[in-house]
Amino acid sequence: MLLADWQLKGPLLALWPTRADVWREQGRPAQQQLIELLLAVQSFHPVLLGATPRDLVRVRANVPAEIPLLPINYNDAWPRDIGPLWCQPPSSGLVAQGFGFTAWGGLYQEHQHDRQFARGLARQLAVRYQADALVLEGGAITHDGQGTVIVHARSVARNNPQLRRAQLEYKLKQLLDVKQVHWLEWAHPADETGGHVDNQMLFADERSLVCACPPPESPFYRHYQSTIDAVRQLRGGDGRPYRIIELPQPGPLALPPEYFVTVRRHVGVRRRGELPVLPSYVNFIRLPQAILVPQFGLASDKQALTTMRSAFPELQVSGIAASEFIMAGGGPHCMTLNLP
Repeated sequence: MLLADWQLKGPLLALWPTRADVWREQGRPAQQQLIELLLAVQSFHPVLLGATPRDLVRVRANVPAEIPLLPINYNDAWPRDIGPLWCQPPSSGLVAQGFGFTAWGGLYQEHQHDRQFARGLARQLAVRYQADALVLEGGAITHDGQGTVIVHARSVARNNPQLRRAQLEYKLKQLLDVKQVHWLEWAHPADETGGHVDNQMLFADERSLVCACPPPESPFYRHYQSTIDAVRQLRGGDGRPYRIIELPQPGPLALPPEYFVTVRRHVGVRRRGELPVLPSYVNFIRLPQAILVPQFGLASDKQALTTMRSAFPELQVSGIAASEFIMAGGGPHCMTLNLP
């Protein structure tokens, strides 16, 4: 069975952001925001920070000593998308299920280390690794830990044009030992991944699905509403509908071009600062006893945090700064990976 984030008791893994053609100011503002995130988590849950072997000494000098480091190769700091999914088969030990990776349909040419990241991580954790050629980014799927997965059809179909929908669904059920696959069909035009679930909806526990929804005056309101209406029809393994929690969905942010003047321009790499970025409160981190809700310095930040605290009074619900992460196209969920 595919394991959900709240079922994984190991450290929360993040990767040190350094790509000068992705992160502004050689990644320094994002690095500081990531340190703040890890220190906040470490007060109640273990953390682990990955760094490439060549950067290890420099990272150690810039990161508080209480944050442990893991030497591992990667190209960019998105462990959610390049890491494995964790499966617990009924008749054997834990399996790290790896997939193909094409850098979000070719946003970046240099991703050879990202393609090997899941295998390398499984080796370091001494977890049996299983690979499949299916291209599937971790942000494109969410699951309830009980056999239901929601997958974004846009990115998965684009990345696997040789497979029909029925073939994709069969593969997912076989590889992940899940019973039900629900497909999201629409992606916000500002989602540079081409369509990731963790920008639209995420399971927060086996009964609760957190969904983004903009105000009625948004040109995309009906698209978000139709995706929510569809998942209202879903039933979990016990036959009951899921509890739907709606969070505000801010509009795309057109950031000042001067924010990105330090981003190195490379042929074949998406140019930062030319298109609006998409903030999403759904891109949260779920830990066994806590939820970390992204905060962007927007008026809607408080509403998102208040809604989540009301919906999950039994959990520690905190806000975490994410303004730097969205400048590179992601959020806290994308920047982290729960480990077994």
